[in-house]
This record gives sequence, structure tokens and C-alpha cells, in this order.
Amino acid sequence: MKINLRNFPDEGRDFEGEDPVEVLDVTDPEYRFESPIGYRLHGQVLGNALVVTGRVWTRVGVTCVRCLKDAQREVEVRDFVMHREITKMEDFADLTENLREDILLALPQNPLCSNDCRGLCPVCGEDLNERTCSCAKRAAVSGSKRAGAGGTGTPWSALDRIKIAKK
Repeated sequence: MKINLRNFPDEGRDFEGEDPVEVLDVTDPEYRFESPIGYRLHGQVLGNALVVTGRVWTRVGVTCVRCLKDAQREVEVRDFVMHREITKMEDFADLTENLREDILLALPQNPLCSNDCRGLCPVCGEDLNERTCSCAKRAAVSGSKRAGAGGTGTPWSALDRIKIAKK
């Protein structure tokens, strides 16, 4: 996104619109940008600096880290702020890199399809969002019976077998 700095009003100027997702130049297969980059910004020239504030958003397709299903998430930067020194000779200010950086920082690090996603069963691989399996019940019963003996009922049972010598 480029802002024309010529004849910029003292009270500033509002900018609203969309840019294609290609301006982000993201090739990471974990994030699939599915809508244009929307923005509602206000720019103002203060002395020899350009200050731009506002909101930026897009929709991104992700893979849930718990159940491995595809999901869509709204990515929003509510408090976009950019401050940049400008000279009298500049005709345009390019905000693309600032927009890109803020959107990339707002991407979810561990995306979920929903906040209450139960994920996959670590034993049989059943999607626990769709139905429950009996693996968890068997592991809990097996683990509670043999926890003192260091049984293999849970993934944490191996820690029960560790012997730590006290000095």
C-alpha cells in the first residue's frame, strides 16, 4: 500500500480498502491467505514524520494443531501504528512492509479449529471431536492400577520408573 504524500491535508487523511494477499509475499504452506488484506487507516504528517494508525485484517486458512483439520481464522491487527521519517522530496510512502510485518506477527502460532478442540486420541488416532474412544478409559484404569509399580498405562508412566538418588 502506498500513500501519496503530495498535498497532504494538515488534519490528515483516511484510507480504507483492500490489497491483494500477494503483497505479503508469504509462501509458508501452514498459512493460506483466503481473503484480501483489508485496512481502515488514518495518516497524518507531523513535522517531518508520517504517522499512520488504524486497523488491518484478513482471513487465513490453517491446519489445527490438535485434530489436523483445516480451519479458517480471522487475523486482525487492531492497533496498527507506523511512524516514519519523510523528506520534502518524497512523493509516496510505502506501507507494505509494515503491514506485512504486523500481520505476520498476528498469525496464530498454534492454530486451533476451535478453542474447545479435543484433538486426536494419542493411542488410536480417533478424532475426539467427533466421537470418544475407549482408549482413554482403558489407559486411566490401567494407569491407576499400576501407577505405583511404574506401569505403562499413560504416557507419563515412564517417569514413575525413574530412580533419583539423593545425596
